[in-house]
Amino acid sequence: MNQLVVTNVSIYKAIAEDAYAQVADAEKTERTLKPYSSGYILRYDPKQRSFKNSMITVVFTGMWLEALTHLLIVRDHGEDKYREYDRKIYEDKLRLLGVEDESLLAQVTEFRITRKELVHEKAFFDNGTIKTAQKEAKVAYDILCRVGAVLI
Repeated sequence: MNQLVVTNVSIYKAIAEDAYAQVADAEKTERTLKPYSSGYILRYDPKQRSFKNSMITVVFTGMWLEALTHLLIVRDHGEDKYREYDRKIYEDKLRLLGVEDESLLAQVTEFRITRKELVHEKAFFDNGTIKTAQKEAKVAYDILCRVGAVLI
């Protein structure tokens, strides 16, 4: 007998997609070409909407990926196997589910590291890199699309 499973996985995905759509729209509408030179002039955003939507994209992509891998591992391998993989990294869970694309797994590794840095900010521990939330939102959205295409 199949058990009814109530899950928010599709809601997490929709939230990430909606937030990223706003980031992508702001990238087009909130900047203008510099006159007489290359580059752009960014419109001042006092409410930091693009940054907030970028953060929402990253966080909800992580929630979606965790929920999706949970559902698929339990479905395909059982609850005991999921318990074994519960604290493992995204990449291990995806490999268990048959993902072999090394470029996708490498992208997921970078996403995992960045998501952790954003969600668990340690302001005094600088890792020497500068990242922009909008670029990281693009990475998160790419993962949402690529993993979804492989697993769903």
